[in-house]
Amino acid sequence: MADNDFDDGTKPSAQADAAAMNAALGASGASEEAREYLRKQSRLADLQIENLQKLDAFENSHLRWRRFNDQMKGAMQIMLVAIGALIVAGIGAAVWSAAHDGGVVIEAFNVPPDMQSRGLTGSVVSSMLLDRLTALQSQIDSARAASSYASQGNDIKVQIPDTGISIGDAYRYLAGWLGHETHISGDVYRTPKGITVIVRTSGNPGSSFSGGEDGLSTLMDRAAEAVYRQTQPFRYAVHLLNNGRFAETDAVLRDLVANGPASEKPWAYAVWMYPALSKGDLATAISRARTAALLDPHNLLAQVNVAQIEAIAGHDEEELRSDYAAQKASAAGGGDQIRPLALVSMELTTDANVAEETGDYAAAAAIYQKQLDTPDFNGSLWTAVYMKSANLAHAHDVTASRRALGGYTDLGLMARSNTGSGWNQTNRDFPQFEQFAALGDWFAARKDIEQVAASRFGRSSTLQPGVSVFPRVALARAKTGDFKAAWTEIGRTSVDCYLCLRVRGQIAAMQKDWSASSRWFARAVALAPSIPFAYDEWGAMLMAKGDLDGAIAKFDAANQKGPRFADPLEMWGEVLIAKNRSDLALAKFEEADKYAPNWGRLYLKWGEALWWSGDKAGAAKQFAVASRLGLANSEKSELARMEPMAK
Repeated sequence: MADNDFDDGTKPSAQADAAAMNAALGASGASEEAREYLRKQSRLADLQIENLQKLDAFENSHLRWRRFNDQMKGAMQIMLVAIGALIVAGIGAAVWSAAHDGGVVIEAFNVPPDMQSRGLTGSVVSSMLLDRLTALQSQIDSARAASSYASQGNDIKVQIPDTGISIGDAYRYLAGWLGHETHISGDVYRTPKGITVIVRTSGNPGSSFSGGEDGLSTLMDRAAEAVYRQTQPFRYAVHLLNNGRFAETDAVLRDLVANGPASEKPWAYAVWMYPALSKGDLATAISRARTAALLDPHNLLAQVNVAQIEAIAGHDEEELRSDYAAQKASAAGGGDQIRPLALVSMELTTDANVAEETGDYAAAAAIYQKQLDTPDFNGSLWTAVYMKSANLAHAHDVTASRRALGGYTDLGLMARSNTGSGWNQTNRDFPQFEQFAALGDWFAARKDIEQVAASRFGRSSTLQPGVSVFPRVALARAKTGDFKAAWTEIGRTSVDCYLCLRVRGQIAAMQKDWSASSRWFARAVALAPSIPFAYDEWGAMLMAKGDLDGAIAKFDAANQKGPRFADPLEMWGEVLIAKNRSDLALAKFEEADKYAPNWGRLYLKWGEALWWSGDKAGAAKQFAVASRLGLANSEKSELARMEPMAK
């Protein structure tokens, strides 16, 4: 029992109230009836209190339930609002998608009843057209990403409503109402000579093709090409280009440039250079490529193609400028418009071009090795083999160059490619010729390059004979003492060609016509002030003339234009030996070694500088390295004379 409970079980408050009431009644002398009434009232009050307590508990419970119920209603309302918002968003997305739908809807063709009875229904003929369009699309190896096309956006979408190949009637209605779908319809009917197929696309007149009934498949091929030309003109032009149909390519791109949307014009101009190039119209090809780059500086394909056409013209300065522009375009997001596989090839080729034009041949060879580690895109692997070998030869590593070439000759590898060169071989070169040249074997070099010049590859206008083949033929003839033939050959080339001017300067230097040689080199430097090669060859001429200080100035300039170009550093060291400053020459040889570590002549002259500096042990070490590397016959004789002196 609790401490505050009484023995009779009543609560203290109740007993206190009863006592107080009894005391009040006794004090007032109230009657028994009055007392009884008061007792009843007291009990009634107790009952009311008890009732109120129960009611309070019930009300509290009810309020809690109402609160929960209100919360559930609120949550339900929020869910309904969210569902409604999702429905509205879904409808909005469907409307937006439909408004931007640029797909191709092929409707069932009208065909003669007897053909239908044999199973060639309108839907079957439409499906044949679909198959042709799909096959045509898969054959086009364009660098351009599908998402960059203005006309159809992503890859062509083909729907045949009669066969249920669709995404719903409601969406189809929206797309037809709000979007830009291209509807294709057609007819097949009999003629006295067979059948005629007519195909129509939205907003275009129908195209008609006739032939025998057994030639329906061929007629559908022609119909598919007509549809593709009208719906995908750029891709169709690439298809024609890839199949050597240059006249048709020219017509399609001319129309696209004149009548297509502004977003398509840079792309059209970028490839429009090829039909002109196929006819030998280099000026028009250059103009079209430059226009593409001007219309859209961030168009990577345009910048890459400008670099290529400038290289074909022998405009090295403009090529290098375009290569830098291509790198900038790629960094600015221009690569988003290029297929991933093509983008890899474009970026690597552009980086290699920059390395080649600045004399960083080791870096160029390494870049082409990266290309060899990626899948092929339109001849990129062939180009990588070829150009890696050429760059190693320029870096005076003849052994590695031959290993990279894989036993092929220049002409043999070109024949193997079936195209002469990959589309992305910008700085066209000849690895085997460069190998012979690096070893001073000019009779072999002449034979090699004259064979190339006489081949169909050497005669092709698209393969730069005027700026790549002819100058090398002229140089080889001069190196073998046939100066008359050399001048005849170089006379076939343009004077706005950088290599052609340089070869003129070299031929004049071999004849000790120092004044004429300087004039040609000066013109080459003016034509391409950012390229190091003319400075380097000019320095070699001045060195042969005996103007050692003048030679150093040119080698210094060449080094500034191409700091990773080993040749001017090595010859600078030779000039310092001639000036009795072998101590200073050592630093030049050491620097050159970073960029041409397998150059036999470099170690030969390095050893000579050490010998003149009094370091016979160091000289013997460098002579030993030189003996293991490729040397010209004259260099082997010099080594044989120097080695005993270092012992």
